[in-house]
Amino acid sequence: MTRSPLPISDHRFKKSPFFKCNEQGTVLYGIYNNRLYPLDAGVDTKQHYETLRTACCLYDVPETPLRITGKDSLLFLERLFTRQISKIRVGRAGYAIACNHEGGVVMDGVLMRPNEHEYIYVQADGDFLNWASANLREYDAVIEDFDSWVLQIQGPTSLQVLEAVTGISDTEFSYYAMCETDINGVPCYVSRSGWTGERGFEIYSKGADFDGVALWEHLLDKGAPAGLIASDLTSMHIRRLEAGILDYGTDFDQGMNPFELGLGRLVHMDKPDFIGREALEATQRKSIRLLGVQCEDAALARGNEIRWSNGDVAGQVTAGAYSHELQCGIGFARLNTTATAGTAVQVETDDGLYKASLVDLPFIDKNKLLVR
Repeated sequence: MTRSPLPISDHRFKKSPFFKCNEQGTVLYGIYNNRLYPLDAGVDTKQHYETLRTACCLYDVPETPLRITGKDSLLFLERLFTRQISKIRVGRAGYAIACNHEGGVVMDGVLMRPNEHEYIYVQADGDFLNWASANLREYDAVIEDFDSWVLQIQGPTSLQVLEAVTGISDTEFSYYAMCETDINGVPCYVSRSGWTGERGFEIYSKGADFDGVALWEHLLDKGAPAGLIASDLTSMHIRRLEAGILDYGTDFDQGMNPFELGLGRLVHMDKPDFIGREALEATQRKSIRLLGVQCEDAALARGNEIRWSNGDVAGQVTAGAYSHELQCGIGFARLNTTATAGTAVQVETDDGLYKASLVDLPFIDKNKLLVR
């Protein structure tokens, strides 16, 4: 990832309950939803990547869960999101995107239904809370930030850790299942999801009034037999690229609609209404403009310019890395126009111009078997 460290006061940004578990002078922090998170702790990225692929890693992540309650909460969510929310049963979760009135994507995240009385939307980076509140209209519903903090445990042995700390076995907790539980005395929600393309689960606290250091140490202790280590976002970043997992605000924004992202399956036109429906029905922009780009001779990074074979600008790399699995540079290509996999392009890196090719996402595990 391309980084530009700057000295800056941290008093306006929230620190997670796990902050002291990562705090050291060498850590480079990122800012996401006004939360500080350990972007790069100076670990051996390749070693941690290999641990993520063969055992499991613990991550302090800055996603922000929002709680939606009230008599009309389902009607409100059907209005906000493009998919049919009523199909998400109690004890399940689903990926959900929201669009503006022009059909541009304003947010993506996981929507969970822990019980009959509430929904939890784990949003990406952005001011979704105020946007959603502005569209509350006459609905008898409340959407709120309840100061929940998130951990991810990801990797092939992660569900061994889940069973060790909750008693929940993988046989009874399928992909995108979720539940309420306690871990080391901390009330929380847990979902079988993550941001790596590997098996894994996420923990969402029910507030900030708990001992984060004690929970962190408890997880590492109970997870030791599964090979659990604490990591930073560098290993997760490589895996999310390989798995084709997009990041709102980095890879896409309101300038792209769901069809251009390859997310047309999440636009359910059989719903009676949702924000952006008319624009999405009428749009001619239904071909994909975000693909993978693969370069055999150079690692790729955010901001690298992509050119067609004739030298004209084709677009930009939104995020890139060196893939240890594929032994080459990979990235996401946000294109100015549509294109197809297999198209030859060139990428302008800091070290020069390199041949590359556009590919379909994800780069590996096309059928997403690893997460299941």
